[in-house]
Amino acid sequence: MTPERWQQVDKLLEQALEQEPARRSAFLDEACQGDAALRQEVESLLSAHGKAGHFIEVAPLGAAGRTSAAAAQPLGRQLGHYQILSLLGEGGMGIVYKARDQHLDRFVAIKVLPPELVADPDRKKRFAQEAKAASALNHPNIITIHDIANDNGTDFIVMEYVQGKTGDRREH
Repeated sequence: MTPERWQQVDKLLEQALEQEPARRSAFLDEACQGDAALRQEVESLLSAHGKAGHFIEVAPLGAAGRTSAAAAQPLGRQLGHYQILSLLGEGGMGIVYKARDQHLDRFVAIKVLPPELVADPDRKKRFAQEAKAASALNHPNIITIHDIANDNGTDFIVMEYVQGKTGDRREH
Protein backbone atom coordinates (compact mmCIF):
# COMPACT_ATOMS: atom_id res chain seq x y z
CA MET A 1 0.00 0.00 0.00
CA THR A 2 1.40 3.38 -0.94
CA PRO A 3 1.78 6.08 1.74
CA GLU A 4 -0.83 8.15 -0.08
CA ARG A 5 -3.31 5.28 -0.09
CA TRP A 6 -2.64 4.60 3.60
CA GLN A 7 -3.34 8.27 4.41
CA GLN A 8 -6.64 7.98 2.53
CA VAL A 9 -7.57 4.79 4.41
CA ASP A 10 -6.51 6.27 7.76
CA LYS A 11 -8.52 9.45 7.18
CA LEU A 12 -11.63 7.48 6.19
CA LEU A 13 -11.21 5.19 9.20
CA GLU A 14 -11.10 8.18 11.55
CA GLN A 15 -14.15 9.70 9.89
CA ALA A 16 -16.04 6.39 9.99
CA LEU A 17 -15.28 5.96 13.70
CA GLU A 18 -16.79 9.40 14.32
CA GLN A 19 -20.07 8.22 12.74
CA GLU A 20 -22.81 6.45 14.66
CA PRO A 21 -22.41 2.69 13.95
CA ALA A 22 -25.76 2.62 12.13
CA ARG A 23 -24.60 5.42 9.81
CA ARG A 24 -21.19 3.98 8.89
CA SER A 25 -22.33 1.94 5.88
CA ALA A 26 -24.03 4.93 4.27
CA PHE A 27 -20.98 7.06 5.07
CA LEU A 28 -18.66 4.54 3.37
CA ASP A 29 -20.97 4.33 0.33
CA GLU A 30 -20.55 8.05 -0.15
CA ALA A 31 -16.90 8.40 0.90
CA CYS A 32 -15.50 5.45 -1.09
CA GLN A 33 -17.34 6.40 -4.29
CA GLY A 34 -17.41 2.84 -5.64
CA ASP A 35 -13.78 2.02 -4.75
CA ALA A 36 -14.37 -1.53 -3.46
CA ALA A 37 -10.75 -2.09 -2.37
CA LEU A 38 -10.76 1.13 -0.34
CA ARG A 39 -14.04 0.24 1.32
CA GLN A 40 -12.83 -3.30 2.10
CA GLU A 41 -9.66 -1.96 3.77
CA VAL A 42 -11.59 0.54 5.89
CA GLU A 43 -14.18 -2.09 6.85
CA SER A 44 -11.37 -4.49 7.79
CA LEU A 45 -9.89 -1.88 10.13
CA LEU A 46 -13.32 -1.05 11.56
CA SER A 47 -13.87 -4.73 12.30
CA ALA A 48 -10.46 -5.10 13.96
CA HIS A 49 -11.08 -1.93 15.97
CA GLY A 50 -14.37 -3.36 17.22
CA LYS A 51 -12.80 -6.68 18.20
CA ALA A 52 -9.86 -5.08 20.00
CA GLY A 53 -12.08 -2.68 21.90
CA HIS A 54 -10.06 -0.33 24.07
CA PHE A 55 -7.35 -2.86 24.84
CA ILE A 56 -4.38 -0.93 23.51
CA GLU A 57 -5.59 2.59 24.17
CA VAL A 58 -3.93 4.49 26.98
CA ALA A 59 -4.19 8.08 28.07
CA PRO A 60 -1.11 10.20 27.43
CA LEU A 61 1.07 11.06 30.39
CA GLY A 62 -0.16 14.03 32.33
CA ALA A 63 -3.78 13.54 31.24
CA ALA A 64 -5.95 15.71 33.46
CA GLY A 65 -2.88 16.44 35.56
CA ARG A 66 -3.39 13.36 37.68
CA THR A 67 -0.77 11.36 39.49
CA SER A 68 -0.91 7.64 39.95
CA ALA A 69 0.95 4.58 41.09
CA ALA A 70 2.44 4.50 37.59
CA ALA A 71 4.49 7.61 38.25
CA ALA A 72 6.01 5.94 41.31
CA GLN A 73 7.07 2.86 39.32
CA PRO A 74 10.87 2.68 39.52
CA LEU A 75 12.76 2.72 36.26
CA GLY A 76 15.05 -0.24 35.69
CA ARG A 77 12.72 -2.73 37.42
CA GLN A 78 12.70 -6.21 35.94
CA LEU A 79 9.52 -8.03 34.92
CA GLY A 80 10.72 -11.44 33.88
CA HIS A 81 13.43 -10.80 31.30
CA TYR A 82 12.09 -7.32 30.47
CA GLN A 83 13.74 -4.20 31.88
CA ILE A 84 11.33 -1.27 32.37
CA LEU A 85 12.77 1.85 30.72
CA SER A 86 10.05 4.50 30.78
CA LEU A 87 6.38 5.16 31.35
CA LEU A 88 4.38 5.64 28.13
CA GLY A 89 0.86 6.16 29.48
CA GLU A 90 -2.01 4.75 31.44
CA GLY A 91 -5.66 3.95 30.97
CA GLY A 92 -8.52 2.12 32.60
CA MET A 93 -7.13 -1.35 31.96
CA GLY A 94 -3.44 -0.79 32.47
CA ILE A 95 -0.23 1.13 32.70
CA VAL A 96 2.02 0.93 29.64
CA TYR A 97 5.80 1.04 29.78
CA LYS A 98 8.56 0.97 27.24
CA ALA A 99 10.89 -1.91 28.08
CA ARG A 100 13.82 -3.86 26.68
CA ASP A 101 13.46 -7.56 26.00
CA GLN A 102 16.82 -8.75 27.30
CA HIS A 103 16.57 -12.12 25.54
CA LEU A 104 15.90 -10.75 22.06
CA ASP A 105 17.54 -7.33 22.55
CA ARG A 106 14.59 -5.30 21.31
CA PHE A 107 12.20 -2.69 22.63
CA VAL A 108 8.70 -3.79 23.62
CA ALA A 109 5.68 -2.19 25.22
CA ILE A 110 4.50 -3.76 28.45
CA LYS A 111 0.98 -3.27 29.75
CA VAL A 112 0.67 -3.92 33.47
CA LEU A 113 -2.58 -4.45 35.32
CA PRO A 114 -2.87 -1.53 37.79
CA PRO A 115 -2.21 -2.48 41.44
CA GLU A 116 -5.76 -1.60 42.51
CA LEU A 117 -7.14 -4.20 40.04
CA VAL A 118 -4.77 -7.09 40.78
CA ALA A 119 -6.97 -8.37 43.61
CA ASP A 120 -10.11 -8.42 41.41
CA PRO A 121 -10.32 -11.86 39.74
CA ASP A 122 -12.86 -10.62 37.17
CA ARG A 123 -10.54 -7.80 36.06
CA LYS A 124 -7.57 -10.19 35.84
CA LYS A 125 -9.69 -12.55 33.71
CA ARG A 126 -10.79 -9.67 31.45
CA PHE A 127 -7.18 -8.48 31.12
CA ALA A 128 -6.14 -11.94 29.89
CA GLN A 129 -9.19 -12.26 27.60
CA GLU A 130 -8.45 -8.91 25.96
CA ALA A 131 -4.83 -9.95 25.37
CA LYS A 132 -5.99 -13.20 23.76
CA ALA A 133 -8.53 -11.37 21.59
CA ALA A 134 -5.96 -8.81 20.46
CA SER A 135 -3.39 -11.54 19.76
CA ALA A 136 -5.85 -13.24 17.40
CA LEU A 137 -6.00 -10.14 15.19
CA ASN A 138 -3.69 -10.05 12.21
CA HIS A 139 -3.45 -6.73 10.41
CA PRO A 140 -0.44 -4.57 9.52
CA ASN A 141 -1.91 -1.64 11.44
CA ILE A 142 -2.58 -3.51 14.69
CA ILE A 143 0.09 -4.05 17.32
CA THR A 144 1.33 -7.61 17.76
CA ILE A 145 0.94 -9.24 21.17
CA HIS A 146 4.07 -11.22 22.07
CA ASP A 147 3.22 -12.65 25.49
CA ILE A 148 1.06 -12.52 28.60
CA ALA A 149 2.81 -13.31 31.85
CA ASN A 150 3.01 -12.87 35.61
CA ASP A 151 6.12 -12.01 37.58
CA ASN A 152 5.88 -12.07 41.38
CA GLY A 153 2.17 -11.18 41.33
CA THR A 154 2.40 -8.58 38.56
CA ASP A 155 0.25 -9.47 35.55
CA PHE A 156 1.52 -8.00 32.27
CA ILE A 157 1.17 -8.19 28.52
CA VAL A 158 4.15 -7.82 26.20
CA MET A 159 3.41 -6.06 22.92
CA GLU A 160 5.22 -4.77 19.90
CA TYR A 161 6.70 -1.33 20.59
CA VAL A 162 6.02 1.18 17.86
CA GLN A 163 7.88 4.43 18.19
CA GLY A 164 5.76 7.33 17.06
CA LYS A 165 2.73 9.29 18.04
CA THR A 166 0.11 8.48 20.65
CA GLY A 167 -3.59 8.82 19.97
CA ASP A 168 -3.41 12.49 20.86
CA ARG A 169 -0.58 12.94 18.32
CA ARG A 170 2.19 13.67 20.83
CA GLU A 171 5.55 12.05 20.21
CA HIS A 172 6.95 9.30 22.49
